[in-house]
Amino acid sequence: MSKEAVGQNGAVLGSSDYWDRLNRSTYIGTAMQRASETEYFEAVKQIGQRAASAIDSIYSDLQKSKKTIHNISFSDRNALSRQVQALGDVCSLSATSSGHGTECLFLLHQSDFPSNNFSWFDESAVRSAIDQIKNNPDFFASECLSMVRKAADWGIESAADNDKRKAKFLEGVSQRKGRDFLRHVLEVYQDEQDTSVPVGSNGAAIGSSDYLQRIERDVFLSDLSMAYSARFGSPNYTSLLRDSLDTIAHTLESDLSRNERENNYVTDETASVLKKAGQDLSHCGLSISIDSAVDKLAWFVGGDSTKIRKLQSKLNEMHIGEHLTEDGVYGKKTAQAVLHFLDNLARGTFPTLCWTDILQSNKSGITIGSTRNGALEGLENAFVQNRHPYIRFDPPHSGRTGFYRGVQRPIDYNHVNFDTMPDSGRFYEYLRGRYNHYPLSDGAYDALKDLTTTGKKVRIAGKVLLVAGAVLDAIELCLAIDSDLKDADRKLGKTTVSTIASIGGRWTGAAAGAEVGAALGAMTGPAAPIAIPILSILGGIGGSFAGDYLAKWVVDITYVED
Repeated sequence: MSKEAVGQNGAVLGSSDYWDRLNRSTYIGTAMQRASETEYFEAVKQIGQRAASAIDSIYSDLQKSKKTIHNISFSDRNALSRQVQALGDVCSLSATSSGHGTECLFLLHQSDFPSNNFSWFDESAVRSAIDQIKNNPDFFASECLSMVRKAADWGIESAADNDKRKAKFLEGVSQRKGRDFLRHVLEVYQDEQDTSVPVGSNGAAIGSSDYLQRIERDVFLSDLSMAYSARFGSPNYTSLLRDSLDTIAHTLESDLSRNERENNYVTDETASVLKKAGQDLSHCGLSISIDSAVDKLAWFVGGDSTKIRKLQSKLNEMHIGEHLTEDGVYGKKTAQAVLHFLDNLARGTFPTLCWTDILQSNKSGITIGSTRNGALEGLENAFVQNRHPYIRFDPPHSGRTGFYRGVQRPIDYNHVNFDTMPDSGRFYEYLRGRYNHYPLSDGAYDALKDLTTTGKKVRIAGKVLLVAGAVLDAIELCLAIDSDLKDADRKLGKTTVSTIASIGGRWTGAAAGAEVGAALGAMTGPAAPIAIPILSILGGIGGSFAGDYLAKWVVDITYVED
């Protein structure tokens, strides 16, 4: 039984609930603003923007802490460098600029001294001056610092205060480079004494595990597992995203394939959503193409399920093709059965009413009228010639008897009456003897008791047919359903039902003016050629023709129309 496609997560394929369950089963769902949507590239883009913002934040922290970057341990600096590189990869994946990524790496990989400490002075000269301050044999380090500060402010002569040892020490430190050099030496010396690890704007020590984790939370909105986090080695953020998207794509492809095997369907609206999801995943760099798979499921054409269920019942009644599940879904099997049904009508051989005018003919004088019984019930239940009813369809006659095939019996059932007709001819008398008081089923009687509304004329593929019963019901349902479906995307085929068949007026006047044909030979009387086709249409006598169930309800009047 066809049904609307459902994913392995239990939700209708392509529905908001489906996407919510699927997305939340992967990392990407936690990063999306609305997990019930399919804006995957937008989600990746937003992650990339947050990654770029995180790099800028790291750069700002490093800039503010340039003098103490050397206090960050080598392992922490390496860990932060790897995180910056991984964040840059996320930016590349989302086509977002990584901003200051290169500058961050430069700051983190510089020497133990801040990068601008020796921009104007020789590094070895600064190192020599600091060593002399720390290791002078004549003065304590504090005394050395005090003298260097005075020399930087007032000059060596003033700071030495006529002390040859002090003058010698200060001249050795300054190396004849002047007071600016001394100031710079003092700055570097002071920086070296500050052993504290700089703290970032997120409140954690730069490069620490806590710092890395807070950066990841800002970017990915959740804590990451060991397989992806910078806290546990080399971060692999792009793999995190690709693994999530791959899982979504694989699940989607699997759900589509399984539902195709089960002959389930998706609506047009759902099909559009599924294709959009495939396009977004492809935009993220995944190799996925699901349009054709979606199209195979998008055969559902909607319609009134009650009408469709009735149509399926009528098609089953006529044994058209494979037995249909009467589920109210206009699926592939139902559509194929309809086309098979119409093809049978177009190509099949049916009883041909080309012998005489059945109704209202000036040549035959036959009209539809009432018997006394019919008039009392407001029915047009008889064929009338020259005001005399000669074939009539009556309900049970309580308390009355009549002859049926030579045997007198109660006529307490629905039946056909063949009245005595003057100059009726041998064939009519044969029919009268054979079928007068012939039993009619309730269905046949209900259809025949009002002849003006018994059946309709149908034009189909060049034929003109009189139809009744299940055939008429099925055609009317076909046309009604076809009209409801408004088959804009041609799911029912290149030629829809409404272009194959059209229903005309009632039987009255449908076949007028025909000559007596050769089908029954040279017979006399107007009743002979009319009785058999009318009764065969409604199953009153002969059942189906040549095993064709349709022939119970169909008479071909193509040539009569012509």
